[in-house]
Amino acid sequence: MTPTPPLAPSPYLRADDEALALARRLLRTARHAALAWLDPETHAPMTSRVALATDVDGSPILLLSQLSVHTRALGADPRISLLVGETNEGDALNQPRLSLAGSAMGPIAGDADAYERLMRRFTAHHPSARLYGTFSDFSCWRVEIGSAFLNGGFARAYPLGRDDFLDAADADILAAETRVVNHMNEDHADVLDGIMARRGSADAGWRIATMDRRGFELVLASRVERVEFEEAVASAADFRSAFVALARALDE
Repeated sequence: MTPTPPLAPSPYLRADDEALALARRLLRTARHAALAWLDPETHAPMTSRVALATDVDGSPILLLSQLSVHTRALGADPRISLLVGETNEGDALNQPRLSLAGSAMGPIAGDADAYERLMRRFTAHHPSARLYGTFSDFSCWRVEIGSAFLNGGFARAYPLGRDDFLDAADADILAAETRVVNHMNEDHADVLDGIMARRGSADAGWRIATMDRRGFELVLASRVERVEFEEAVASAADFRSAFVALARALDE
């Protein structure tokens, strides 16, 4: 009997906490993405650039015009892929990026329960959308992610499932988000600037745009930075202690 040859070692790594945090940062700080879709007539893959934000659980949010060819294509076949990750100076192929595969669900009607939350989170990262988002030909879409692939740089490739970086949020956390964000922006702006000062930013005026149970996004003009709590919050009551821990760390 011919012996069975050993399986070749997998070229991929098992995602650790550092890799998962990188995936969350790439997705939640991305303001734009490459959107891959299928042409309904030729079935050929096509690519567009779209503005992007994320829901509380990390699901991508899109605001699309019905006049765009990719929006009409999603009506015929909702399967899409997104690529996020900004390139800086240096070798672009050695810089981290995240690929997502899933389905675009929409358009979401203005009277749907989730619409107000999705539009609030989208416009927090894209203020100009407050204007054109009211046009009748624009609509909100939410991407249901099926799988993902993280390339963290040379020899750092990680296949991911949706549960690796999406976090469910209960009604308690959803209801608290706006209240906590407004409180931090209005009453503790010095803490937010202090957090960014420790990261090397000399600029003031940072504000929280969006928040989730693991952390939040700080924005200043077109810049977006992700800050994660020391521990993920379990309930809305835990947000206070999470921010207190970050503030105390500024004095260490």
